[in-house]
Amino acid sequence: NDRFVIPDIAEDYPNYTIEIFNRWGNVVFKGNARTPDWDGVSNQSTTLGDKVLPAGVYFYILNYNDGQTTPVQGKLYLSR
Repeated sequence: NDRFVIPDIAEDYPNYTIEIFNRWGNVVFKGNARTPDWDGVSNQSTTLGDKVLPAGVYFYILNYNDGQTTPVQGKLYLSR
């Protein structure tokens, strides 16, 4: 896949937010229903140099922000 996509998330949870972290715990991507799906590029100003992230393991926290559903944590591997 060229993008990290969670099917129907914006329709089911319109107030959701997602944060993706590198292995050092730095936020490299923040997203919500108004941002495109993650394609391995950083949208945070704390990223040094090129915004295209290197291959490796990244971690995410998905907050549904509906007052009922517990946030989900997970990991994904970015391959170039």
